[in-house]
Amino acid sequence: MADTKAGAPVALSAAAFKVSFTGSTHFDAYFSELSGITSEVEPVEYIAADSATGEPIMTKQFGKVKPPTVTLKRGVDGSGTIFGWHEMARQMVGAARLPGTLEILGHPESSGADRPVLATYYLHNAWPSKVEVGNLKAGASEIVLETVTFTCEKVTTTPM
Repeated sequence: MADTKAGAPVALSAAAFKVSFTGSTHFDAYFSELSGITSEVEPVEYIAADSATGEPIMTKQFGKVKPPTVTLKRGVDGSGTIFGWHEMARQMVGAARLPGTLEILGHPESSGADRPVLATYYLHNAWPSKVEVGNLKAGASEIVLETVTFTCEKVTTTPM
């Protein structure tokens, strides 16, 4: 989050999202929606007995760490780049794990200007674990959406 002059945090308002991946190939992809960045540690209930009284003691402990996921949506562009990459992951090709960045882009300051980067997330060894093409209806004028879920070993960010 960016800070204002008074030091209070300001919520981000994004105009677009850009993911860039490097490795065996380099490509950039733009998305219109970030459905979420999810990181989770499952709680585990631990039950023990107090040695003096025998009373049960219940606590929550850290449990299984689930790999972080990043879910993005965009209009289908017909390039097939992400779907081809997903196919590599389905075939368990090790080269399908790529380092990448997710940039949250703001609104341009003026017409024709570049969009400012509001925040950057680093996706460590990411791969597209799920690709979904939205509902299709013949004759409809809606844009066909592609939803991509990237699974990562770790997601990090730097303070703004």
